[in-house]
Amino acid sequence: MRALEETLATVRGPRRAGLLSSPEMRAWLSAAEEAAALADPAADDSELFDAIAGGPYLARVLPGGRLDRGFRGRTARLARVLRARVFARLPPVLAFLTPAGSRFGPFSPDLAADGEEARLHGELRFWFPIRATLRLRSGASIELEDGGVRVIQRGGAPRLRPLEIVDGCGRSGIALARRAISTRRGLTAGAEVRGLRPLLGRALRLLRASWEEGFHEVLAHTRLIVPLSERGTVSFSLPDRPGVSFINVRGKSILDLADDLLHETAHHRLHGLEELQPLVVDDGEPRYHSPWRGSLRPLHGILHAAYTFTYRAHLLGRALRLAHAGRIPDLPDRSWIARELAFERGALRHSVGDLEDAGRRGLLTRAGSRLLLRIAERVGQI
Repeated sequence: MRALEETLATVRGPRRAGLLSSPEMRAWLSAAEEAAALADPAADDSELFDAIAGGPYLARVLPGGRLDRGFRGRTARLARVLRARVFARLPPVLAFLTPAGSRFGPFSPDLAADGEEARLHGELRFWFPIRATLRLRSGASIELEDGGVRVIQRGGAPRLRPLEIVDGCGRSGIALARRAISTRRGLTAGAEVRGLRPLLGRALRLLRASWEEGFHEVLAHTRLIVPLSERGTVSFSLPDRPGVSFINVRGKSILDLADDLLHETAHHRLHGLEELQPLVVDDGEPRYHSPWRGSLRPLHGILHAAYTFTYRAHLLGRALRLAHAGRIPDLPDRSWIARELAFERGALRHSVGDLEDAGRRGLLTRAGSRLLLRIAERVGQI
């Protein structure tokens, strides 16, 4: 915490703004808030349940699927584990920003495998000044010092490996991780997906040719692509992993990849808005029919779908015009694009009507109502 305090006290200008708004710092703050909420002795069972319900630990503290006498004890033990992990994750966030003449550490970094960022055991990832993975031995520690990081370990020097960066009309700054594999216990890191980097580059070029604004949104809000190759799995993102897009690349066309990158970018942006202020007054009960899922969904899910699929509809509309003009060779059959666009227009108009109904019922916050106006405006432009 002293390293954090002194770094924030001395870093100024764009570097300070970049640190505070970076996906790494936002992810660290999210993890710290979760650990603090679970460790709060004054919280009752319902508050603890709410704090943990949205994360990956629910089955761990409720192995029987219901609240029982052991719930608070298991939650307290989990909170201690998460708190220790939070402090272990902080030094890499602050790396290369240490004030002149200062030294912090040594620290024992979090070297556990992390399937949600496709890291193997012993890997430590840095994002500034280069995007790279540092491979350390068990028991290694690091010190933060002026202008750099000092590694302390036995048995040889650490291995530094730059991450692959996706090229799309120049170097995008978006890193490509190894594959993630879904298991019953969550995600685990697998092997690299060969030949994926140039395909993603083509997807970015297609996006830029179709919709310049959407292309720049992807560059601004996506820092890491974690590929999956699984039948029946849709691409996704997680609120506590800002900028990390999990893209299922199995059987995808270049337009599909461009669509997925844009769709997850929209989720990242909306998650960022929700960090600032709530958008819905929602108890999580299914209320409105989702045209995309064909079932009832809570209001929060309807709002996310309407926001993100607006991006898809804009991409399809622009791509279709370029396809008619013969300017993009990487597109599938134009009739398929036209059918998908027609579906999105109908689905979006239906969901905007439901969101307006929710607004009349007082289920949207003021910020949510403002966002709905923007969604409705963009739907009208499609």
